[in-house]
Amino acid sequence: MVPSRLRFFHVREGEGAGTISKRSQRTYSHTLPGARGAARQSHQTAMRKLIGSLLLIFSAGAFGHADDWPTAKVQNVFSENGQYFVRIIPGTSIGDTYGFSGAPKGPFARAEFYGRQPNRSYRLVKDAELNNPVSPVDALVTNQGYLVTFDNWHNIGYGKIVAIYRPDGRSVRTFTAEQLYPPERLKEIPLSTSSRWWRCSPFGFVDPNQQAEIYVFEQFGGTFTFKLENGAMQYHPGKAKCTPPAGPFSTSWFGR
Repeated sequence: MVPSRLRFFHVREGEGAGTISKRSQRTYSHTLPGARGAARQSHQTAMRKLIGSLLLIFSAGAFGHADDWPTAKVQNVFSENGQYFVRIIPGTSIGDTYGFSGAPKGPFARAEFYGRQPNRSYRLVKDAELNNPVSPVDALVTNQGYLVTFDNWHNIGYGKIVAIYRPDGRSVRTFTAEQLYPPERLKEIPLSTSSRWWRCSPFGFVDPNQQAEIYVFEQFGGTFTFKLENGAMQYHPGKAKCTPPAGPFSTSWFGR
């Protein structure tokens, strides 16, 4: 079961909040009241609990950074012309996401592809597994029934960050950040505790009428374009100001 809310904490190296040295511990034990037996032991136990609580508070608060993501929910994404929609059902494979290598693994997210019928109902065309361990962050469906997904739940910039699917659910092509950026450029992408923020707003169709190619603004001011039929990608340098993608999450930044 996916938890209702996940928080990621990062403590910078060298910031051991409230760490007590051996020397300090020795001094502390020598300055305890001279009472013996149960009274002294009780006092020591109480102090240890207090110190432990303070360490937890400081390490998670004053010195920590957190990303906060709500539960991944079912998404119903319609094409502009209403002829197609895709129902995305979250997966439970948290162990396959960045930062949760020890967590349980399970089914990946799934997508139900539907097409509109002459009687105005929708017929299930395909139930297909997606490349997302839990859920994509954003998705769009074209007037021809193609599905395009961006990023991973609580893992923007990690894993399959762009994925294109045909109307029958078959994968056209997927991309990782390592496939889009050279290593030296990848190191310059801003980080938060859970994510690598390569993508900016907005994204959409290069030609809104044909809807055969999509674009997405990226962190360094340029745009990526992807042809849906074959997944061909091109990068177009630019100087646009990056507006982070909107989403149901809050982030804390660190690193570069």
